[in-house]
Amino acid sequence: MREGWKRFWDRFGYLCVLSACLAMVAVTAVWTRPIAEAPQAPEVTRYASPTPAPTPQPASVEVTIEPAQTQAPFVFPSAGQVGMPFAVQTLVYSETLREYRTHEGVDFLGEEGDPVRAAEDGTVTRVWEDPLMGNCIEITHREGYITRYGSLATPGLVQEGAKVACGQVLGTMGTSAAIECAEGPHLHFELWQLQEALDPMKFLREDVE
Repeated sequence: MREGWKRFWDRFGYLCVLSACLAMVAVTAVWTRPIAEAPQAPEVTRYASPTPAPTPQPASVEVTIEPAQTQAPFVFPSAGQVGMPFAVQTLVYSETLREYRTHEGVDFLGEEGDPVRAAEDGTVTRVWEDPLMGNCIEITHREGYITRYGSLATPGLVQEGAKVACGQVLGTMGTSAAIECAEGPHLHFELWQLQEALDPMKFLREDVE
């Protein structure tokens, strides 16, 4: 037994010693190696997103719009019943001419001698006898309005250049308008502005006594 061990040692003893030395060196290296510090995460700088300034909103304002209170600027020049109406875009039948035609005014029917009044304050700019509309008066008013009164019984009670007041009597109804004589006594009334014929019924208020 001893002879065998001796022979083994003589043959492999240095290898055993060498292996033991290498093992000790390896163990010593492991235990004596400094422990590496865990890598630190890089510092991250966080930039706060700028908060946008609030957009000013207009204050809510409740606006109440009151309807305009308007009053017709002219009074009825006569208390008579309406005969032939205003018609410039359409045609109306004329009993006198027995045909359809335009009509630039409104006819107020009545009795011979019924008063005809100024529809508003103004200045008499014409008094004349027209071959078709008979005895006529023209009055110029504010804002360029013009009123015309035809088929009067007489040339009227006013002269050119006279100042007249709203409701003042200008003359009386008659049948002097040859082109409308079939209607009998009446007032042919026209309203103009800027050389345009207007529908008088849209501008009249009933203030006639």
